[in-house]
Amino acid sequence: MLAVITALSWAVAMPVQANPEMAESISPYLRLHVDDPVKWRAWDPALLEKAREEQRPLLISSGYYSCYYCHVMQEESFQDEGIAERLNEHFIPVKVDREVNGALDTYLLEFQRATAGATGWPLNVVVTPEGYALTGVVYAPRDQFAEFLDGIADRLEADYDRLLDLARRGSDELSEQLRKGEEPMSDSRAARLPQVLWNAMEREADDLQGGFGSSTKFPHSPWLRAMLEAEQAGKAPNWVPEFLEITLDEMGGSGLRDVLGGGFFRYSESPDWDEPHFEVMLEDQAQLAWLYLKAGTHFDRDDWIDIGLENLDFVKRDMALREDDLGEQADVGPDGFRGFAASLSAIDEQGREGGAYLWPEEDLDAALADHENPELVRAYFGMEGASVFDLGYLPRGGDSITQLAERFELDEEVVQEQVDRGREALIQAREERGLPRDEKVLTGAHGLLLSALALAADHDERFEEAGEAVRSWLLEVAESPDELPTLMGLPSEDAGEATLNDYAYVAQGLRDWDSTRDSGDRDNAIALLETAWERFRDDDGFRSEPEPPLPGMISQRFHPAVHRPSPTTLILRMTEEWLEESETLKTAFEEYDLRPGRGVEGQPKHHARLILWFEDRD
Repeated sequence: MLAVITALSWAVAMPVQANPEMAESISPYLRLHVDDPVKWRAWDPALLEKAREEQRPLLISSGYYSCYYCHVMQEESFQDEGIAERLNEHFIPVKVDREVNGALDTYLLEFQRATAGATGWPLNVVVTPEGYALTGVVYAPRDQFAEFLDGIADRLEADYDRLLDLARRGSDELSEQLRKGEEPMSDSRAARLPQVLWNAMEREADDLQGGFGSSTKFPHSPWLRAMLEAEQAGKAPNWVPEFLEITLDEMGGSGLRDVLGGGFFRYSESPDWDEPHFEVMLEDQAQLAWLYLKAGTHFDRDDWIDIGLENLDFVKRDMALREDDLGEQADVGPDGFRGFAASLSAIDEQGREGGAYLWPEEDLDAALADHENPELVRAYFGMEGASVFDLGYLPRGGDSITQLAERFELDEEVVQEQVDRGREALIQAREERGLPRDEKVLTGAHGLLLSALALAADHDERFEEAGEAVRSWLLEVAESPDELPTLMGLPSEDAGEATLNDYAYVAQGLRDWDSTRDSGDRDNAIALLETAWERFRDDDGFRSEPEPPLPGMISQRFHPAVHRPSPTTLILRMTEEWLEESETLKTAFEEYDLRPGRGVEGQPKHHARLILWFEDRD
């Protein structure tokens, strides 16, 4: 289902559990907080009315299950009696799963970025009873967070009305700033956008280690995809091919990639990609698999194609959910399959970051005890010498098969066989540890996954079955486009309404599967697009949700793409492709103001595929 859970039923706190409504949540992130002394509520717009009655602001705390610092802040602060006393007395504490209430989370992120210059998770924002964000803080140690809460509580007590007015005016200013970003540029200025984009990308591109920036590194898959498509079309600057090769090589052989299992971690703290935070997101796997498969074909790099296929093998093996994962609350597909988990947690069952992926010497010795050549396996996975992590070695790209053949005086075929047996032994040992999973089945992420599986099935028929399974689930949802939910496999009353992202990603997935398999799904994709135009479009652009949960959440003509694709860019591109097949799409497209605004120019990387689409249309 396309949406994430919105309103969840909640009850008065009972002696047995501090937060019984958290125990009933479909979100594993909310369930983590069931025993916190903080009296959490799940998000519900009706909480604003409660806040007005009690003259207490909301403290909305947003995060997600696989986030390392979300776990740390829970242990340090939300399980602390002093913090709980502050929150319970002065605020209405609200716990939000960012994947369940995506539009709300995005708005709060934009507020924090605009007011503090940076943002992230866990995100904690004070919201007035009128629904206006006042101030916020991301992860903070216990004492610092206590100072933040005390400062806000003191100011509210001293000058409550003035702070409410300040929040209202701040929201108006942020909305006005966003509206100014929507003001169309002149034709001559818009024509320079491709050059503005390439200049911005080159300025931030790390031409030694790949990726963007010089500290924390994210893959930024939408930006890399835009660069690859421009290169395929012969419109990229001459530095782009080498940059893409460096980036894909470095990400594929570094600590960012789980070279043992085949998946990718979300980001790295170090510019060399070797110090990852260990959360694994399904939407990242889908986008990166697509990227490696597409780039591998374009650059004639079979090793990249192998990485893309291994990535999807990892998804099938380690992220697939079965009938017993959620009991009877979910519909189950063939052979008990019920979709793929939203993410894998950075924290293992003992509360250790990366504990499921790192190898202490004793664990490594035990896993390879029956292997004829454990030193060869260690050398292949780079587990020699000093370890970067206190818990042990992180497998990464080490010696090549050719290097190992020379080093150990063996034939390359024998080396490959020994490496494969070593990999199997390590994976089997790791599976016994368990990989904590967020069992939510996100509809939009499955749309992205279907796009990747469509490419993979062209390279290896074993991905045909997985693609058909995902397609079948999405078709059940797309059959009633007016009732799309965010979460698949759940009763509609639990799954919530779909967001704009969900509609765009599922329509694209069905389109991509149809274009490679001739499956006849085009009509379903067109119906999704028609509904997206009708449900989310207003005079200002597209809303992220049918009904924005807070005031100040204005519509945008062009939504940005940072870690996931821009829904509006996808919708516009697909709509133009099918203009002659739908009068609804044709009329909507012709009426839409396609003149880029100053916000596109101000953040060109966030609108890379949009800018390049504008260039193609000209």
